[in-house]
Amino acid sequence: MGTRVRIALINLIGGLLACGIMLLLLPAPAMAAPSETPEVVSHRDVIAPPAEEPEAPAADIPEGELPVTAITLTGSASTHEGTDGIYVLNQTDYTPDYAALLADGVRLPEAAEGPQVLILHTHATEAYSPEGTVSYNPESGEASVRSEDPDEDVVAVGSALADALQKRGIEVLHDETLCDIPSFNQAYTKSLEVAEAALAENPSIRVILDIHRDSMITSTGVKYRPITTIGGKTAAQIMLVVGTPQNGKEHDGWHDNLRFAMALQKILTDNYPGLMRPINLRADRFNQHLRQGAILIEVGSCGNSLSEAEYAAELFASGLAQLLK
Repeated sequence: MGTRVRIALINLIGGLLACGIMLLLLPAPAMAAPSETPEVVSHRDVIAPPAEEPEAPAADIPEGELPVTAITLTGSASTHEGTDGIYVLNQTDYTPDYAALLADGVRLPEAAEGPQVLILHTHATEAYSPEGTVSYNPESGEASVRSEDPDEDVVAVGSALADALQKRGIEVLHDETLCDIPSFNQAYTKSLEVAEAALAENPSIRVILDIHRDSMITSTGVKYRPITTIGGKTAAQIMLVVGTPQNGKEHDGWHDNLRFAMALQKILTDNYPGLMRPINLRADRFNQHLRQGAILIEVGSCGNSLSEAEYAAELFASGLAQLLK
């Protein structure tokens, strides 16, 4: 091998090594915030910008703590699919005809004597931040807000929803089973068993509501608190999650679930502007094959207070009762 060739090879190898070192020195890209509901992620990198700037963090946040920041999440035609003011974050390969689905209306079983609505909780221990929280200590476990107390977690939100529906003449069965105890990974298997047993005993059930709360924490540790003001009170924002068969589980009627979610979203958006985040269309099934009116509902996030979530549930009940009557 000639001297010039050897020199050229040495220069090439040196250049490749230098490029590799430079790549190692580059900062790692920011990762999407983890979700406390592994199958339900908000994907804040693709949601529309908030309708208004988040509130500035309080200036007196204690040293070592991170802010909990209020935000209002909305959709737009430039960032979401949808029709007639109903926005959808589509995280599947499907291309629904939203206008046709909305025009078709809901397809639910006929009303019969007995409970019309089943409320359950696949991730029942998802809980909320204390009232008035403006910061949290990331080292103390406060990032993951969990509780087995049904007066503190999403079971309390389910109770508020059930009470509000029953006041409007809608009979409800509220199952308070902690489906994520003892095994979080088996939660959907357990909630499927709960739902199937309830349906076997109560064939009158037309709607299944799986109540969760979202987890919105940025890569820098800031917790978001999605809120809106309705009737002079602060409500947590709500997101409807609709499953599909994309990940391989049979779910032929998913279009009916999407019809139901869109009709409900339309009523709630018209009645309570700002309450609803865009619908999230997902590749997982979330046990929604059991009924055309089965949906997963994220009420607020880990930065919200329980009172904000309960108020949102009461508003949601008004819209659902309007749809069912």
